[in-house]
Amino acid sequence: MRKYATRCIVILLICMIYLPLNITYAFFGLPDTDNLENLQHAAATQVFDINGQLISKLFFENRIVVSINNISPYIQQAIIANEDSRFYSHWGIDPVGIVRAIWVDIRQGSFIEGGSTITQQLAKNMFLTQERTFTRKLKEILLALVIERKFSKQEILQAYLNQVYFGEGAYGAEAAAQVYFGKRAKDLTLAESALIAGLPRGPNIYSPYVDTKAALQRRSEVLTGMVKEGYITPEQAQRSQTEPIVLAGKKKRVVQASYFLDFLSQELVGRYGANRVYKGGLKVYTTLDIKQQQAAEAVLGQYQGAVLALDPRNGYIKAMVGGRNYEESQINRVIAEIRQPGSAFKPFLYAAALNQGLTASSVIVDEPININGYKPQNYDKKNRGPITLKKALRWSVNVAAVKLGQQVGMDQVLNLARTMGISTLTAEDNNLAAALGGLTQGVNLFELTAAYTAFANSGILSKPIGIIKVLDEKDQVLEETRLSQQAVLKPETAYILTDMLKGVIANGTGTTANIGRPAAGKTGTTDNYETAWFIGYTPDLLLGIYVGNDDRKPVGISGTEVAGMWNKMMSQVTAGTPSSDFAIPPNVISGIAICADTGKLATKACPEIEYSAFVKGTQPTTFDTRPSLVPIPKEQPSTPAPERKPFWKLPWRLPGL
Repeated sequence: MRKYATRCIVILLICMIYLPLNITYAFFGLPDTDNLENLQHAAATQVFDINGQLISKLFFENRIVVSINNISPYIQQAIIANEDSRFYSHWGIDPVGIVRAIWVDIRQGSFIEGGSTITQQLAKNMFLTQERTFTRKLKEILLALVIERKFSKQEILQAYLNQVYFGEGAYGAEAAAQVYFGKRAKDLTLAESALIAGLPRGPNIYSPYVDTKAALQRRSEVLTGMVKEGYITPEQAQRSQTEPIVLAGKKKRVVQASYFLDFLSQELVGRYGANRVYKGGLKVYTTLDIKQQQAAEAVLGQYQGAVLALDPRNGYIKAMVGGRNYEESQINRVIAEIRQPGSAFKPFLYAAALNQGLTASSVIVDEPININGYKPQNYDKKNRGPITLKKALRWSVNVAAVKLGQQVGMDQVLNLARTMGISTLTAEDNNLAAALGGLTQGVNLFELTAAYTAFANSGILSKPIGIIKVLDEKDQVLEETRLSQQAVLKPETAYILTDMLKGVIANGTGTTANIGRPAAGKTGTTDNYETAWFIGYTPDLLLGIYVGNDDRKPVGISGTEVAGMWNKMMSQVTAGTPSSDFAIPPNVISGIAICADTGKLATKACPEIEYSAFVKGTQPTTFDTRPSLVPIPKEQPSTPAPERKPFWKLPWRLPGL
């Protein structure tokens, strides 16, 4: 008894010293409850695609708010009988319960939660923290008194039944009824109501999905409490105790564009905080096109990897897929995976060469080389001799790229790539292997695809944007996103490089990407088929894909085959839309017939002709003078002509493309 007496004296002294101070602090620290709106519940943020279609909702709590008339009377009675039997007679606090709780506190030697009325629980859960302190408890009591003075018992009970957590992610009686029984809360039987009413005391203990035996035992206790308080007869309780539990079964929440929603949520939380994003009822209008998103989610198939679709004209994110299965892994590989880009990095090299005055018809000799022991080889182990830069790029010739990097200066190539948004480059990348995409760290799909917007958009880099505007719960505009763009290439350079990359699809390593309309792109395959890439674009849509296992084991396909996957998605999303070509700058001429091995104007003697674009005045002026072999075509085909087999039927693979 001395032990208990000492504790009582200590608690009494604490109360005498701190009670006046805490009462003052607690009173002035209370939240505002001037109107019923303060008892409304957290509303989910709605996310819409670019066409105004609802994609998903962001929320902490799965809650469906309903009026008390839509909640079974059995639930109301069961909750009152077992949580606060004097609910209709007290004025916010229950002195009997408080005395009982204080006695428990004294015996335990610490503040233990207990004695709280339904009104106190509502005050704590809706307006206060969950900390176990004397100050918070005092605030709870004072706030309960305020709530009881301003609202009716039915309003308080309705708010409580919509707020309390029932387990399995269900907040409020309506969500709980649907999660456990697949019913509306107003349609629950006495037995079902008793089971749900017993959950708030221990939702993770008494959930029938977790422990059926514990759920039945708790239901029996609730029914007994209802008999004790006179809400039901013993006969009703007995019948309900024998009623079997028939559950609706757990259902997986199907969420569209999960990786994009994660990406979006991080941005929003950074600006507005988690509470406002998940509870504030915002409306977020995004750049996503749900049809393109669905096509992007289907394109990976059994492969691991990522897909990112952008509108190169403004940077709008039209689709984002961070992996083949969100439930399997929530890692967003569009951003998180840093991988070797292989030949998908070569456009930066060729753009730097064009910046220095070289042209698409400049000739470089593809031959065996040895640069201080570095002996790069082509993917087919063959050498082609003299070839134009356009041919070297469309066939992804490694030796030519290394020699070009030596000529241009890899520091210039890396500086350009950094200017175009590649942030993962290091000082150690200043070597000739980087000309082939052999980087110290690598790149992610997000930055690599974004960099290609400059090639597609007349030299203007469009940084990716996911949000168009955000409205608050009253539909007032919180933000409207502005485009973030920067000129990083001359329009002439961007167009000529695009013209060169069109050759990749027309008759190079990416012919499987031929969609029958103007398009440009670049394949990429790393050593041992660890990662395969294709970044390709039309004037209004840029799509980047990589395929690669998380454990870096060979994926077994090349960039040529990923180009076929690109074809599959692009064909689907562009079907029925008008075709357009890339705008030609005023001082550029295109469609000039060039001999692919001499870089001179083509004649009938030329064994291989390609059609190139030039800044006016830089085009070749001399003709190839070899003896005539075949007639020269009169004009460049407007679209890649031959229909090719699907990539999965091709008998060959092209490593290092």
